[in-house]
Amino acid sequence: MGDLIPLSAQKFASVYENLNSENTEDWSNAVHSCRRILQDMADIVYPAREDKIIDLGAGRTRSIKLGVDNYINRIIAYVEENSDSERFEDIVGSNIKYLGERLDAIFKAAQKGSHNIIATREEADRYVIYTYLIVGDILDLVETNKILQA
Repeated sequence: MGDLIPLSAQKFASVYENLNSENTEDWSNAVHSCRRILQDMADIVYPAREDKIIDLGAGRTRSIKLGVDNYINRIIAYVEENSDSERFEDIVGSNIKYLGERLDAIFKAAQKGSHNIIATREEADRYVIYTYLIVGDILDLVETNKILQA
C-alpha cells in the first residue's frame, strides 16, 4: 500500500490510534479518515475524468459521474475495467458502494453538525475493517494487472 498510496499508510496508522481512544470524537475521526483513504485510492487508480455514458439500448443512455467527488464511482469503474472476474466485480463493487454510501452519509451528517455520529467503537471498527478489506482487494487487482502487463 505504501508504494501506491503512501499517505494512506500514514492515515491507517492514525486511524488505529483513534480507535484505541476512549473518546467518541476520535472514533468519528477514524471513520472520516477511511473516506479520505478511499478518495486517495480513487485518485491513484482512476483519476477524475469526464462522465462515462453507457448505452442501455433502445435509444436510452445512462451517465456515470466520474468527477473528483465521485470517488466510489471511480473505484467501481476501475474494478469493472480491470477485473476479468464478474464475481469479483459483483462482490467488491457492492461492498465499495455500500461502504461509500455509509461514509458519505456520515460525512454529510458531520457537516450539518450532528452529534454522536459514531456511537460505539465497534461501529467505527466495522468501517475501518470494511475499508481495509476493500483497499486490499483493489491493491490485489492493481498488482495482478501489473503482472499481466509485464
